Amino acid sequence: MIAAIAAAAPSIARIPASPANYARGHRPASAVRLVVVHVVEGTYWGAISWFRNPRARASAHYVVSREGAVAEMVPRWKVAWHAGNGWVNRHSIGIEHEGYSAISGLFTDAEYRSSARLVGSVLRRYRLPADRRHVIGHAEVRDPFRPWLRGGFAHHTDPGRQWNWTRFMSYVRSYARGATPPPLPLDVTTNLRLLQTLTRGVRWQAFPLGAEPDRVEFVVDGQLRETVRAAPYVFSSGAWNTAWERNGRHVVKARVVAVDGRVATASALVMTRNRLPRVTALNLVDGDTVSGLVEVEATVTPAPQRVQLLVDGVVRGTATAAPYRFEWDTTAEPAGPHRLTVRAVVRGYGVSGRSASVVVTPPAPVAAPPTP
Repeated sequence: MIAAIAAAAPSIARIPASPANYARGHRPASAVRLVVVHVVEGTYWGAISWFRNPRARASAHYVVSREGAVAEMVPRWKVAWHAGNGWVNRHSIGIEHEGYSAISGLFTDAEYRSSARLVGSVLRRYRLPADRRHVIGHAEVRDPFRPWLRGGFAHHTDPGRQWNWTRFMSYVRSYARGATPPPLPLDVTTNLRLLQTLTRGVRWQAFPLGAEPDRVEFVVDGQLRETVRAAPYVFSSGAWNTAWERNGRHVVKARVVAVDGRVATASALVMTRNRLPRVTALNLVDGDTVSGLVEVEATVTPAPQRVQLLVDGVVRGTATAAPYRFEWDTTAEPAGPHRLTVRAVVRGYGVSGRSASVVVTPPAPVAAPPTP
């Protein structure tokens, strides 16, 4: 029996929440009748930091990371403020999970297992059944003022549709009886962290587990960027040039497809923050007069995905590597003024172009041959 209980108890770091964020009194063990599953809508350390802030006026008993780390923030015999319903708070253990409820593939198997091991130990301690009547989501908590609504008084929807209740409860039942669930037949992890800030070239790697992989697909914001069919499964031969992405948030997915057709996905929400390319020099200036075949040359730093030459807003040429040179056949243009623009491009949008207004002169007339 001791060995079984030990198998069901995870390793826990004790990081106290601010005393301003939970009730001061003790509650008896008999009061605990539920476990409430939450999603942080952010990071593990972000949740910990917020619960330690006395202005939060909110807390949970535990926080679980995507890597499987567990922090106890409120003792089990205290009432944490997590459910948006006073009765549920008084009679439950609240567990927050790192991630975002609307992004598929974000919850890891390590997170499910660590949380289920924790829940299993709670159910054993309080002699509660391992079922969905006693392990509920925040979205199932009644609004205390309008009981026909759910999600507590603020109507939360976590853990959301992406939370795999079937897998989670299977793990909970195993840990509750002192057993370790078998490994998944197919899984994949990635080296990118939630809300990791990326600059320049980044190594993005997938690590398939279980069934033999046929391929790994690397997806950015729903767009398939590359398929890799052999280990090590690294995007773009070792470096993902994040300078070619818009600055801001991106949902990235490493999707493994096994030879038997099964699929598993590991997702991350990341931030790109790079100095955008700039056209720093152009060999033509306003007022230049040109004719015939003209060479246009630009200097762009840092290197973009490609550089475009536009004449009066129409793309006339594209260069993908420095030196960025174009040959512009002005004989195909009507004589007169034209707006010439060189524009750096990253992932389909142009940035920091440099323009010049130039005058195209008609070709010199061809002299008539002398009369014999």
